[in-house]
Formats: sequence, C-alpha cells, structure tokens
Amino acid sequence: MKEYRIAKGWAIIIYLFAPLLIGLFGWLLILPFQNGNFEPNASWILIPVSLAMIALMVFGVLDAYKGRLIIQDNSIKSISTFSNRELAFDEIKGFTLNEQYIFVEPTAKGKKRIKISKYIGGYNEILHWLIQNFPDLDIQNAILEEQEILNDDTIGWTKEIREEKLTKARQTSKLINWAAGIVAAWSFFYPTPYQYSILAAIIIPILALIVVRSSNGLIRVDEKNGSAYPSVIYAFIFPSLGLMLRAVFDYNIFDYSNAWLTSTIIALALLFLLLIKQKEITFKKKLDYLTVSSLALFLFAYSFGTVIHTNCYYDNSEPEYFTAKVLNKRVSSGKSTSYYFELSPWGQLSEIDEVSVGKGLFNRIEIGDEVNIYFRTGKLDIPWFTVTDK
Repeated sequence: MKEYRIAKGWAIIIYLFAPLLIGLFGWLLILPFQNGNFEPNASWILIPVSLAMIALMVFGVLDAYKGRLIIQDNSIKSISTFSNRELAFDEIKGFTLNEQYIFVEPTAKGKKRIKISKYIGGYNEILHWLIQNFPDLDIQNAILEEQEILNDDTIGWTKEIREEKLTKARQTSKLINWAAGIVAAWSFFYPTPYQYSILAAIIIPILALIVVRSSNGLIRVDEKNGSAYPSVIYAFIFPSLGLMLRAVFDYNIFDYSNAWLTSTIIALALLFLLLIKQKEITFKKKLDYLTVSSLALFLFAYSFGTVIHTNCYYDNSEPEYFTAKVLNKRVSSGKSTSYYFELSPWGQLSEIDEVSVGKGLFNRIEIGDEVNIYFRTGKLDIPWFTVTDK
C-alpha cells in the first residue's frame, strides 16, 4: 500500500495564504456595511464574491489536510473533504488526462471516477504506474476516431483521399490557431497600425467559422483530449479577448444599451451558424452544454469588441463640445498599466464619473485642470466621447 498527499510546497502555500485570503474577503464582506451606511451597489458584487472565495479557501485548507490517494494491493482509493471513492483494479476501464487532473475511469456506469490532481506529491510516479497497468483511454479514443474518419465515405471516395483531407485539416487548424495567437498579441500589446491589427482580429474568427463549416466535420470547434479531430477553438478565444480588451481600453462609452443588444444578436447569429447541421455537439452530455456556454461567451466578447470598434472608429458624426474639471487621477497597474481621471459632471452626465485616458494626457494634466470632452453619437447609435487637454 502506498499513500500520496498534496505536494509539500503546495500545502505550505495553501496553509500560509488561505488564512490571509479568508481575512481579506472577510473584510470585503463587511465593507458595504461599514460606517453604518449600507452600500447596495457594492453589495451586489462584494457579498457573493466574498462568500464564494471564503468557502473556496476553507475547502482548500480542509482538502489539503484530509485529501489523499491510496494505492492498495487490489484497489485505488481517493479520500477528500466531502467524499471517499474506491475502485478495485478489475473495475477500472482506464484513465484520461487533462492539464489539471488524471481521471481514473470505471467500467460500470454506477461507479464514479477518481480524480487525481497534478499538484499531488508523486504525480509522475502515479502517472507512470497507471500507464504500466491500465490503458490510456485518450489514445484509444484517438485511434478509434481516426479509423472512423478514414472509413467515412462522405469525406472522400478512397482511403488515400480521406487521409490527405485529414492531414490538410490538421495543417489548416494549426495554421489558423497560430495566426489567432499572433494577431491577438499584435492587437492587444502593440496595435500598430491600429486599424489593420483590429481588422485582423475581426477576420480570424470569421475565417475559423468558414473553415469549420466547409470541412465536412473534419475541423471542429472544441478541443478534446484523445480526439483525432483538429480544432480551431483558439481562433475564437484569442482574437475575441483581444478585441474585447481593446474596446474597453480604447473607447469611453457613454451608454452601453445599444452595444449589449447588437452584440447579443451578432453572437447568437454566429453561434447558430456554428451549431446548425453539425455532428460535434449533440447535447446528449453535460459537457456539451458547458462547451456551448463557453463558446457563447467568447462569441459575445468578439461581437462586443467588433461592435464597439465599428461604432467608434468609423464614426463621422459631428461632436458636441463640453468641458470638465479633473477631480482626481489614479494609475491601475497589473499585467498592463491603465490611467484614469475622475471628472466633474458635464453635458448629460449629472454625476462624477471616472474615465480612462492615455498616459501622455495623464502626465500633462493635474488635479484641478480642465479638459475637453468631445461627445459623439456613434456609427451604431452607441454614444461615446473622447477626453483631450485644453
């Protein structure tokens, strides 16, 4: 019998930082109630997020203390905070892998699989033992799927044609995924020339959609371990995130109402085009619903970024001119640095508002100075504005 627990390094990190995070989120939990004034706007976010994070940290500490994996003479057993699972060796069908876990799969449907975290001590030793004793179901599935592809007459008349099409599909998906990563980095980190970088980010997901629809099912949206089918999921993820972040950082939107509606309509239309008459997602498994939900979120991010860029970059409307006083200024630092002004009410804005500005303007303007506001209606009727110095 051999017992494995969470790796010591990770255990130390959890025991040190979990109490600090519990204290932090405990403070955020009571923040809306401080000074005898309940803040309803803050409570909508702070209370549920704080409760969820406190529960997560408590669970992490308990699982680090109690969790273990035991390999016995004829069975494997997992002990965690809320469950104990055991599979005899003759009940194990095999194992699968992803980036975070090993899943030991049972032969019987009534049995539950055992999940092994990559952060467990002796992870490589456990994986080697599984490889020596049980089949890798990912490899088996990939072999079976490839045979299905090569035997599918709808893909090509002969096996040689089908092999050639599968090879080309894999090359195409690899190329478009790499292009997506490069374009996303270009548009987010160094969008110069600006219009071409944004245009490239808009085009890549459309190309991916066309590739999926024209591949006769060979190229798929979702990437799965143990699948022989190539995927272009990264062509949807990376450019979409780049577009959304550029829209947030580059433009000050006055009213998002039309942006939400237009973005939702475009995202649903794209999702419909991806899902109609396809064999990949059948909604017979819970994972299919998670896949569609995730895809919908990325398509919405893509639609939102595209809508905001189109609305603002191509807006030729005559701007209205206003002035506002800078009441405060701050810098937000993380993976990127953002600069903000707190402005006095102006135009139709009756409350103090915080807006993002460029680094140059931030450095030139001091608290108490006035700035110019140029208000535009937007190409897609999404009002927005720019802030400049006097």
